[in-house]
Amino acid sequence: MSLSDDVAEYYSAMAGEYDVTAGYMDSVAEERRFPIKTRFQKAFRGKDVLEIACGTGYWTRVISATARSVLAVDINETMISIARKRLSSAPNVRCQVADAYTLKEISGHFTGTFAHWWWSHIPKSRIRPFLNTLHRKLVPGAFVLFADQLPYDWKNRRYDEGGNLLEERILASGLKFEIVKNFPSRQEIVHNLSGIAEEVAYREYPEGHYWTVCYSVKEDR
Repeated sequence: MSLSDDVAEYYSAMAGEYDVTAGYMDSVAEERRFPIKTRFQKAFRGKDVLEIACGTGYWTRVISATARSVLAVDINETMISIARKRLSSAPNVRCQVADAYTLKEISGHFTGTFAHWWWSHIPKSRIRPFLNTLHRKLVPGAFVLFADQLPYDWKNRRYDEGGNLLEERILASGLKFEIVKNFPSRQEIVHNLSGIAEEVAYREYPEGHYWTVCYSVKEDR
């Protein structure tokens, strides 16, 4: 099984408990996320957005408040089922099962892309191929925003031969998984975007324990 398959299997198995473990049911954490939501809503106002790895649709609902339309995709049918229920009252949102590494099921020309807590799960050797595939679904000059976690402490980790950080996760059921959880530096991110992105802006938000990178898809790619 590939590293990417391991990640997909893990999230499929934990879909039912994801909102709790992610803190989405925590009212205090919800209040802290208010400025983050405001930031993302401003970024995608009026855009036709392709969201990668939407999970249970928590952030889909956030950006759909200002986006013109959102196509939210995830490889896991269980996650998509939860997202569809959460977003059933949002007429500008569609949810679809799709493989982020091929996007062969996706048609359309999007003016924006959003991915939350996804970059860290991409094996290093697949980052540039993924970006190239993604950009083919976007119009030239489209706006892209990735958000992911800053480094945190964890008990059981190791590096593989490809330089990927592998992290052990244990579900409430006791099932154990080992998944890719990389913490790329600003230099790594910018390097992977070299030649295919313009106006690259990387920023860290220590108070929220996350980073973002925003850019425009290069027009002559």
